[in-house]
Amino acid sequence: MAPGEVFCIVGAGLAGGRAAAALRELGFEGRVVLVGEELDPPYERPPLSKAFLLGQLPRARLLLRPAAYYQEQGIELRLGARALEVKPLEHRLRLQDGSRLSYDRLLLATGSTARRLTVPGSDLDGVMTLRTVQESERLQALLEVRPQVLVAGAGFLGCELAAAARARGCEVRLVEFGPSAMPSMGPQVGEFVARLHRRHGVALEFQQEVTGFKGGQRVEAAVLADGRTVPCDLALVCVGATPNSELAQSAGLEMADGVLVDANCRSSDQDIFIAGDLASLWNPELGRRLRLEHWDSAQRQGPHAAAAMLGTHQPYAPLPYFWSEQYDAMIQQVGLLAPDQQVVVRQGPSDASFAAFHMRRGSVVACVAVNRYPDLAAARRLIASGAEVAAGALADPATDLRHLAAGLE
Repeated sequence: MAPGEVFCIVGAGLAGGRAAAALRELGFEGRVVLVGEELDPPYERPPLSKAFLLGQLPRARLLLRPAAYYQEQGIELRLGARALEVKPLEHRLRLQDGSRLSYDRLLLATGSTARRLTVPGSDLDGVMTLRTVQESERLQALLEVRPQVLVAGAGFLGCELAAAARARGCEVRLVEFGPSAMPSMGPQVGEFVARLHRRHGVALEFQQEVTGFKGGQRVEAAVLADGRTVPCDLALVCVGATPNSELAQSAGLEMADGVLVDANCRSSDQDIFIAGDLASLWNPELGRRLRLEHWDSAQRQGPHAAAAMLGTHQPYAPLPYFWSEQYDAMIQQVGLLAPDQQVVVRQGPSDASFAAFHMRRGSVVACVAVNRYPDLAAARRLIASGAEVAAGALADPATDLRHLAAGLE
């Protein structure tokens, strides 16, 4: 790559920040410009619903790198700047302030925006989503006065926020449209999480939904689909996120639930790359394209895309990893779950400790573990080996899984 080349990255989140750093680490000497809508340099988002929200982590510890790092590495930060349009033929990016950036190669790591409920009263004060550090700080202050909290959505974020609110001493009601909590992690985890929250005093409402909010200027109650009106001073909407695809659309890139990319994160335009929530990659385990909205994908894809921008072509096939912390439970998953998998449960010493191994044709392809990191580590090795393993051995607590995995590698 020529020293005079310009690589632009739009999206100063985890994927974008990791990509910018990787370009320098890989020896790129050209101009690197990192454009982000938020005023903060790249930071970690998972603590926003966990340690940071609970006041256990200072703001400075959220940063991916110290603020001075970017100047030291010659990475230009354009923060508080919104990119409006990509013109691929001109290799030019137009920003909201009217300025334009020319690029040789462009990485779009624009992330997602939290979905809001489109119901009456959703614009009332006290009805909020969580995506940014400023929103987490605002929520932290609101929880200090111990409001009645309603959480809409029992996925990762909704369950974590319910746990955080209970830890702050708030009365919490968790409303979920589906029949279980955290459905993406399977029924075993869903049942465990429901028991966990009930044990901590959360009121759970499954197969239920919020159809509106009531109040003057501030929310005072939520209306549920069964006609009930339940009081709440604070409503946290956790119903998923929508990828920020406007720039990709302006560039005319091929799209289908995100931007279609190859194994090197390259889009249908040879000079435009995609990383993070926006990227739709082929997944051989599921036999279809998949777009993942999680920390692990973003932190891996950023450096992978950076290497590809420099001409290094390596297949991208990491084992997906997800986790959630709620109360005293660490819930982790490796691999991807599918309906046709056989599930083998390995019970730990208590009902708050188990691993669910997901198998296909006699081999482990995924695992969900609750407070069982050694089992998860063994599952990684079993998945990598692809070897057949007896379901009975996995389920037997007496089986040394570490030894079993080592023998099959």
